This record gives sequence, C-alpha cells and structure tokens, in this order.
Amino acid sequence: MKKIVFSLSIVAIFASLIAFAVYSQYQLRQEPVVYSFDIQTEDFSINDIVLVAYPNSLYVAGNYYLEMIGDNKQFDGIGFELSIRERSIMSLSQAGHQFDLPHAAAGKIYVDSYGVLNGITIRKNDIVDVDIRYNINGRAKKVVGEIKLIDVVKPFSSTGDRAPIIL
Repeated sequence: MKKIVFSLSIVAIFASLIAFAVYSQYQLRQEPVVYSFDIQTEDFSINDIVLVAYPNSLYVAGNYYLEMIGDNKQFDGIGFELSIRERSIMSLSQAGHQFDLPHAAAGKIYVDSYGVLNGITIRKNDIVDVDIRYNINGRAKKVVGEIKLIDVVKPFSSTGDRAPIIL
C-alpha cells in the first residue's frame, strides 16, 4: 500500500511540475500589445500617448506632449485623466498658462511622466474614459469621451500619420 501512495505522490508532483512549466512558457510567449493614439479638443491636443499592455500590468510611456491649436488663446489651467474600468491610468494637472516659456516651446508642452501599473489586465475590447478640464480665455471647459482600444492598437509596422481622436 505504501508503494502505491508513494508512486501516486511522485506522479502528482511530476504532473504539477509539468503543468507549471507549460504555464510559465505560455506566460513568457505572450506578446505585449501596444496602443498608440492622439486626443484632440477644440483648443489643444494631447499627442503620442502610448500604452503597452502586458498580461498583468500596463506600462504608460512618458513621451507624450500637449500642443495648442490656433493662436490668441490664454489658458489658465489644464487637467486630464484617462481611466479604464474606473481605474486611473494617466493624469495631469497644471495651473497657469502652460503654453508660454519657460513651460513650453513653440506651443508644445513635453511631459516626461511614465510608469508601470501592476495588477491590471487590459483587453483589446476595453474602453478608455477621457475627462479633460481646462480654462481658456476666462471660460471653464469640460470635454469627456471614450476611446475603444481595439481602434488604436498599434500595428507591427506603420507609415504615415494617424488621425487624432477628436473629442
């Protein structure tokens, strides 16, 4: 009887090790999915937003920038937040007129803010909720919208310009 229990124990341990090895290889072979898009409002745009989704985390690249659209605009604060399933993935809040020196050059503000969010699973059918609030020429504005990630999956290779998502 002891031989049978011992043999079954060895078989169970061996099967568990094989299952773990197969699962580990599956996890290693999952390719990250890159999402890339621009958001455009009536007064400014947020360009080069890049999100890289891994099986259980999300990398938010810090190479995006804000660009003023048009002339003769006086901003007094800009704030925005991107979220997926009510979890914030990216936000920015700045007071004052951001598109003047020393904060910006040629009507552009470059943001160097990046990070990894662990414990979040992103799927291609998820929706990014966008909430943008800003003051311009003495008026408060609020822009909200949605971006379907399936529409902004970055292809393996691409050429040319992509159209911004206009909110």
